Amino acid sequence: MRVKKQSVYNAILQSATAEFAEHGYVKSTIGRIAERAGTSSSNIYVYFQCKLDIALAVYESWFKAQIYNLVRTVRRQNMPEAKVKKLLEGLWNNIPKHKNGLTTTLVQALSTATPSDNYNPKLLQWTEKKIAELLSESVTGSTGNQEEFTSIANIIMLAFDGVGLRHNLSKPVDHSADSIQQMTYMICAMGLKTRN
Repeated sequence: MRVKKQSVYNAILQSATAEFAEHGYVKSTIGRIAERAGTSSSNIYVYFQCKLDIALAVYESWFKAQIYNLVRTVRRQNMPEAKVKKLLEGLWNNIPKHKNGLTTTLVQALSTATPSDNYNPKLLQWTEKKIAELLSESVTGSTGNQEEFTSIANIIMLAFDGVGLRHNLSKPVDHSADSIQQMTYMICAMGLKTRN
């Protein structure tokens, strides 16, 4: 069994980040990632099962930081409608359109994944739980009703994937302002029903 070194792991992630930014996920190769990292292709597989695992590792720490920043932004708002709107703007505008292109990399990775890639949904599950908690807190004033918002969190993340996919197009169709406003109304109405 080969020993894993944190420095090699970090080099692979740094290399993959540059490779994905330059070539996109689909055209990136394990060989070029290894070369940039100063290691061999076979050594990559000591640290990661496949290219999808590398993309998820690159994306996860950045995305979690974005979510924590978004939580702080949402909590600074005074009214439920403003909180929900900020959450949706962050997820459907700001994060997918970030200049580093990591959301596009993620969506490309997921859209080309196969069952043999053994996709692990832990980041998606973590995100949906955070969204449900934040929606419950924003709309009802407590996290006690977050189960009520689990399906909405799932829908929000499905839309996030779609926005991320469209952002990669040269002339994406953007109806996000109207969609955000309508979804805000629906979520806030749901919260009023939950409180009663």
